[in-house]
Amino acid sequence: MQAFQTPDTNREQSRAAIARDLAVLYSELASSKPQETFSLVKMLKAMSLREFHSGTSHEANVCDAAARSQGGAHDPQRAVIPWGALATRDLNTSTSSAGGNLVRANTVGALDVLRPYSVTARMGLSSSDNLLQNLLTPNITTSVTGQWLATETSSITNTDPVIGVISSRPKTAGALMKASRQFLLQTGQAETVIRQQLLAAMGALLDQAVLQGTGASGQPTGLNLVSGVGAQSGAVTWASMCDILETLGSAKAEDDNIQLLTTPSVRRLLQAREIVATSGRMIWDDHQVAGMPARVTTDCPASTIFAGDWSNCQVAFWGQGLRIDVDPYTSFVNGVVQVRVLMFVDVNFPKPAAFVRHTFVT
Repeated sequence: MQAFQTPDTNREQSRAAIARDLAVLYSELASSKPQETFSLVKMLKAMSLREFHSGTSHEANVCDAAARSQGGAHDPQRAVIPWGALATRDLNTSTSSAGGNLVRANTVGALDVLRPYSVTARMGLSSSDNLLQNLLTPNITTSVTGQWLATETSSITNTDPVIGVISSRPKTAGALMKASRQFLLQTGQAETVIRQQLLAAMGALLDQAVLQGTGASGQPTGLNLVSGVGAQSGAVTWASMCDILETLGSAKAEDDNIQLLTTPSVRRLLQAREIVATSGRMIWDDHQVAGMPARVTTDCPASTIFAGDWSNCQVAFWGQGLRIDVDPYTSFVNGVVQVRVLMFVDVNFPKPAAFVRHTFVT
């Protein structure tokens, strides 16, 4: 029987080896695994080949989960890309066949993604994301007024607030681009180029909507036409800039949030115009005008200055993100894939008096 017995030293060595193996196994199970990255190029190639089916790739699973989360179904030729995937490229899904969980999907908003491509997004706009229905926002048009009481028996005059409703409905912004199959296959920077082009187009459309949307032909109504915005006109002088601040102060706009936005040509004009003749101090100086942070964009109407508390501009986004449609047929003979990107958005101004529009002649 002794021939079949393991000496104590060998038994202890075997136990130690098993313990080490278990420690390595538990360490591997406990460690965080690298997250998969979301690739627009992989998605577009799969869609152009009609192979973008749920379960075939990380990208397909993310888009499937996004579609299901907003009550739809995955379409191999029409994908919903979550904003988080466009920003961080590291969304995960779990149990995608049941709709999936978009990890970190709600931590990245649409304005966060569009901020590098939209000047208005960098000015502190308010936003509502992932909407599925029309948005009704209460709006106080007449506030409750308080009063001091002369004695403990004094009566308080009743002042009922007047509450209105601002209705936001999805408006569709779109862009169309073409990409050759050779570009998708061979260009190492295709991912960066496509991502930048799509988001830049959507950022420009957002700026146009906020600043000069016509309210017609499917567009939101922008600051240039919305009623209730403070209006000034005339030459641009130091006094007129001070008038803007006085108007905004009277409307109880928050001083800390006030910023100015105009065109590059107006900036050029104000950079050369002195506050007072021979003072040597220019109206536009060090990215400021009369103490207001100042920015420019070519999407601002000509000869116009907008100033105000931009948190009073509300942007509403519908769905989990952008919708991408791929058409591999129209330009088939040229080996080109057409890509359409759609964004569902609306713009409203709950407190238009928090803005001033100054139009001028030189």
